[in-house]
Amino acid sequence: MPFRVRTATASRWWSLHTVFNTHCLCRNLYYSALSKRQFSGNCDDFLQWLERKAACSISSSLFIGNSSYGRSLFASKIIQTGDCILKVPYRVQITADNLLPEIRSLIGEEVGNIAKLATVILIEKKLGQGSEWYPYISCLPQQGELHNTVFWTESELEMIRPSSVYQETIDQKSQIEKDFLAIKHIFECSHQSFGDSTYKDFMHACTLVGSRAWGSTNGLALIPFADFLNHDGVSEAIVMSDDDKQCSEIIADRDYAPGEQVLIRYGKFSNATLMLDFGFTIPYNIYDQVQIQFDIPKHDPLRDMKLELLHQYFIPPPEDMKGLSHPVNSFSIKFVLIPNLLFVLQNHLDNIVQFFYIDSLY
Repeated sequence: MPFRVRTATASRWWSLHTVFNTHCLCRNLYYSALSKRQFSGNCDDFLQWLERKAACSISSSLFIGNSSYGRSLFASKIIQTGDCILKVPYRVQITADNLLPEIRSLIGEEVGNIAKLATVILIEKKLGQGSEWYPYISCLPQQGELHNTVFWTESELEMIRPSSVYQETIDQKSQIEKDFLAIKHIFECSHQSFGDSTYKDFMHACTLVGSRAWGSTNGLALIPFADFLNHDGVSEAIVMSDDDKQCSEIIADRDYAPGEQVLIRYGKFSNATLMLDFGFTIPYNIYDQVQIQFDIPKHDPLRDMKLELLHQYFIPPPEDMKGLSHPVNSFSIKFVLIPNLLFVLQNHLDNIVQFFYIDSLY
């Protein structure tokens, strides 16, 4: 259940957005200082292991290292725009199909793919070094290393209560708990497979899947090595599925020099979505928007003109707003934090709101 939309009244949208982003910025600064320590595990042999498992080359252009983001992928040689920098066959991706048949048969239809894939992770973790996926599972973030809003304390969540991210977080927790209750009996009757897995373990596994898995014609899948790539909102490089070649691949959208960190775009996501589902935000996010909603009285003599302007200049919702209803008496404003323009932007918004609130006194 990714975050979809934030709503605000015209009089408080500015403070709502500022509180959310200021609090997220503080968390980002604190946790970026910890990232190198948290992701300092040795993955020097990871790519070689994956290529042996796939029986083919995965990438000759990338190597694993650490950056301020944590574990990252860097160019090992000159990369040019249009180069295929990575190919991961479907056969070395983890999906719900990796569940043992005897476990899969016990899971009801009401349980979604995120919960099923989280169950796979719990089973493989329990196997430890006996798991065929151990080199990958051992490289995933551990408990305490994810900063999605579902892991925030009550006092931290209280700081973003005016934002709809607050309710999205509550809803996400509720869904995870619902899925856990639906499969809890499997944990109890298959103790050998799950060990002493708890709700906390399940929530962590669900968050790993929600922040790292990709959807494709192959279903929801964890793609080893590809999920070490970090996010850049303006990048045009994305994970693509090629059913003919039975693999996922990434094409470079620009040139990279050797040693330069390679980035891709997870999606056209606002900072609210990024913090909810991935546990981080980015400065100057071009996909941040605020939805303004208000009423235009029927007796307003300018009602028809105002509605026409709304229809004419309505901004289509981005990816993380699609699927929601947008009443005719609402519009979206792109919101990018550029310090020197904050005061100007607020004044423009005030003028827009004042115009649409002009009412007839007759």
